[in-house]
Amino acid sequence: MTTVRNLNTEQSTGSQKFRLGPGLLITAAFIGPGTVVTASRAGAEHGLHLLWTIFLSTLGAIILQSLAAYVGIAAGSGLGEVLRKWLKGSPWFGIAASLVVCALGIGNSAYQTGNITGAAAALQTLLGGETRWWCGLIAAVAILVVSLPNYKWLQTVFVALVAVLSLSFLATALLCLPDAQTETVAAEGQTFSSESLTLVLALIGTTIVPYNLFLHSSGAAENWQGWEPTVAFRQALKDTFFAISLGGLVTAAIVVTANSAFYIPQEKLDSIGGIARQLEPTLGKSSSLLFSLGLLAAGVTSAITAPLATAYAICGILGWKSTFGSAQFRSVAYIVIVVGALLATVFGAAPAQTIVFAQLTNALLLPLVAVFLIWATSRFQHIYRLPAWLRLLGSLVVVLVSTLAMWKLVQIFV
Repeated sequence: MTTVRNLNTEQSTGSQKFRLGPGLLITAAFIGPGTVVTASRAGAEHGLHLLWTIFLSTLGAIILQSLAAYVGIAAGSGLGEVLRKWLKGSPWFGIAASLVVCALGIGNSAYQTGNITGAAAALQTLLGGETRWWCGLIAAVAILVVSLPNYKWLQTVFVALVAVLSLSFLATALLCLPDAQTETVAAEGQTFSSESLTLVLALIGTTIVPYNLFLHSSGAAENWQGWEPTVAFRQALKDTFFAISLGGLVTAAIVVTANSAFYIPQEKLDSIGGIARQLEPTLGKSSSLLFSLGLLAAGVTSAITAPLATAYAICGILGWKSTFGSAQFRSVAYIVIVVGALLATVFGAAPAQTIVFAQLTNALLLPLVAVFLIWATSRFQHIYRLPAWLRLLGSLVVVLVSTLAMWKLVQIFV
């Protein structure tokens, strides 16, 4: 008879001390130039009134990413492999495989352009020079990191990059905290509108994304390979809560910065490359430099995690070797980096049609992956039983992300 383990059961950890897992990769993935722009717009256009959205999206991300880590630990493989194993031979497999390849392969190649150009814009603000040369440098750095010999080296790199990212944005926010009287005056007349609803959905959409579920499950499978499931999942919960909460705090810090620089003095927000330069007259040179440094770290980390997530997902669902460092894995990651770099240097941005296609496929993929994730957790209860409340919260988040996806589709076609 199979013994079912429960979260409340006391287990001996032995010599398995806590260590950081793939949580920081997820933080690095969703705090990219897109999040910086969205959070800056929220602060510039609505002050601090949308901070509740960041709390909500962070909580939803913690729940879904924890479930993704659970599936990776229980299955010993990523979500892509689990999808292939259970859907292969069914008519749904072709649809699932096509969506994964289109949304993450083609889509992330387009989004990679934003990651690279965002980091390049930050370098141009800090050091001057031509953006296209900085784009080439960022792409070269991403290829170098993807070529690291093992997963442990990758984790070390991301601990350093996320530290730079977090400290830069948090320090910028501390330098420009508004006083209570100023914020009260600025808040007069603030009302909820359809425009703020669009930003609410955008903030949630930059935090809860389908490729992070693939990235987290595969990272958890590699990080805690051979560990006792009870101990591994407890560590995964701590790791996920710490890392995603840090990401939410950083996003909130960007909103606070934009609130002080743009909303209170009623200044117009410029392009992503101009945000840091616009901070200097209002908040001082130190704030401008710190924000640029944070944007650089955000662009670099996302330029690395997007290809990694794409490689894990595509290799897993197509039955290719999906371990970090394998030839097939690196080939997929390299393609995403190179295509994104070419679009950034030749066009300055991905073609509009490609971005729309990426948004469409991601909007379709997000609810499907989230639903499959909840279903997958029920299939591993004999290995490790999740608390009912966690799965219930996961189901509620699925409803949220499905609503978000449907809204995105409406925006694309209407």
